[in-house]
Amino acid sequence: MSIKSKVTPKLDLVFKKIFGDVRNIDILTDFLATVLSIKSENITDVEIMDNEVVPDALISKFSRLDLRLTINRSISVNIEIQVLNYNNYKERTLFYWAKMYTSELHSSEDYLALKDAIAINIIDFDLFECDEYHSTFKIFEENRHELLTDKFRIDFLELHKAKKHKEGDFMADKKQMWMDFLNSNAEDDETLDRLAKDSPVMEKAVAVLRRMSADEKELYEIEQRDKALRDEVSARKYERQQGINEVILKMKKSGMSEEQIQTILNS
Repeated sequence: MSIKSKVTPKLDLVFKKIFGDVRNIDILTDFLATVLSIKSENITDVEIMDNEVVPDALISKFSRLDLRLTINRSISVNIEIQVLNYNNYKERTLFYWAKMYTSELHSSEDYLALKDAIAINIIDFDLFECDEYHSTFKIFEENRHELLTDKFRIDFLELHKAKKHKEGDFMADKKQMWMDFLNSNAEDDETLDRLAKDSPVMEKAVAVLRRMSADEKELYEIEQRDKALRDEVSARKYERQQGINEVILKMKKSGMSEEQIQTILNS
């Protein structure tokens, strides 16, 4: 894999440097408006809460590089891009949504002061058994389908499914174009050239990605982050194998045959 192919918006560090830079508020605003189906002109203020990348996070395993922000000072948003499937992702995002929601309320404030809270999860694996790549969850009454509150919203964008659109479809909608951008990398000139023709905002996003791929400091940080994520995958595989080995050992001690053990492991 070439270094330019590692410069992809689906790498959390690259995503945060593109969408979390105050100089790129127009890119972030366009992305939010598209995903949340809000008119861009109705987003009058976007405040990025944490736009710094801690150096230690580049090389630390199991670290989160998410993006916290507020829209129009009334909506809290957390954007996380995740390439690894932890098999507990639904519970994980609900937990982080709850932390974001409750952290906004100070001890002297009324519950009505709580902001709307939205979690946007961009994931590079399939999570739901559906063809749609964009899933939006809210809280409804089971029979009447009555909305309990508009303060809760969790979105999932499944990048694998977004790739299934017809290749070379120049009539793709705006959301699909953002998915194409997230699935691209600095080596994918055909896709980037096509996207750059869509709008000034998309042209700028493509230019930022390409500029990162030409900056030695940026490339070094990207390589460090990519290595950390690969190490994390290896660590989790090792932990899983160690757990399996312990189970096998216990089975053998209980008197089970190799055939019985393999039958259970393969079931």
